[in-house]
Amino acid sequence: MKGKKKGKTAGPSKQERKDAVRKKVQEAFSGEVKVEIIPATYDLEPEVPRVLRVAAYCRVSTDQASQTGSYELQVQYYENYIQNHPGWEYVGTFADEGISGTSVAKRKQFKEMIEACKEGRIDLIITKDIRRFARNTLDCLSYIRQLKKLDPPVGILFEDEHLNTLDRGIDAMLALLSSVAQGESENKSEAIKWSYKRRFAKGMTLAPTWALLGYDTDEKGNMFIVPDEADTVRFIYANYLDGVSVKEIAAMLTAAQVPTVKGLEVWPVGSVYNILRNEKYCGDVINQKTVTPDFLDHKVVKNRGQERKYIVRDHHPAIIERSDWDKVQAMLSDRSRRRGRTRKDKPIERLAITTIKRGRLKGFVVLDPHWSRKDWTKVLSALNIQSEEKEN
Repeated sequence: MKGKKKGKTAGPSKQERKDAVRKKVQEAFSGEVKVEIIPATYDLEPEVPRVLRVAAYCRVSTDQASQTGSYELQVQYYENYIQNHPGWEYVGTFADEGISGTSVAKRKQFKEMIEACKEGRIDLIITKDIRRFARNTLDCLSYIRQLKKLDPPVGILFEDEHLNTLDRGIDAMLALLSSVAQGESENKSEAIKWSYKRRFAKGMTLAPTWALLGYDTDEKGNMFIVPDEADTVRFIYANYLDGVSVKEIAAMLTAAQVPTVKGLEVWPVGSVYNILRNEKYCGDVINQKTVTPDFLDHKVVKNRGQERKYIVRDHHPAIIERSDWDKVQAMLSDRSRRRGRTRKDKPIERLAITTIKRGRLKGFVVLDPHWSRKDWTKVLSALNIQSEEKEN
């Protein structure tokens, strides 16, 4: 018979192992053990002091005139500060003016600075405080870690906080301070939104006219009609009410060499649509037609019920009669008409020739692009007759 397999002898218990470890610790501290210590390389002072290539980063969040001085002062201050600091070599100043700090997406100079760090041209970045660098906690910590991982690592010196990101044990402090900066930005954003809503509720509207065809604003902020541009607006509405499509109206304005409000020679279809939909042409103003759900990405979306809208009726002189404006809105809401499925080209029994008397379209004749060759012949004959009558 085979003998029984011997089992393993029972080892020390858990408590016995703890007691043994405790005893070794006590013996190590009670006696003297000879240990050779090899110093860390970075703890040694180099024989030749290293010259740090230092760049500055500046930012102001608005491009208003009141902020221009702050922006220039930051740039000049850091240029002089770095050049006069022993052991520092001035690389340059990266500055973003009129750009928010909640996102780096539109900060061109900031991104160029990060690329310069990756290319090994910068050893240290100096900036006023964490809020200047980034108000977004995720962005702030992400870029700090990216720069620390470079070889050699690149540090960021936050002057007001007296923090250098290459110092040990400050990660938690940086996370806290960047979170506070983001919180301040969020509170500021909410305060501004609240202020605008209170103004809208009191009838204080925002109606910029720099991109509004047909209107301008006087020194008191009151809107007034620009006659030449208003004629173009009336031309658009009149043709749309007569059944001309938006695409055709855009082509007619382009052919007539009428510039858009932004000076473009070619009229986009979207521009004609925007004019037809804009309530300001009947004298009204709707505020908060767009909203910004997330203050970090600044993405503007249409207000489809997320927030209240504020309407002020008869706010300024109208270019288009309200009844005509209402008709246009009803026609725009008819999807089948917009797609051109219900339009029927009927023969024109009587041709009414209308010559525009004033404005940018002065001298042009209002024509229907759906006329046949026969209809065009009639029009040209009628124009020749009118011309001969004037000469006689």
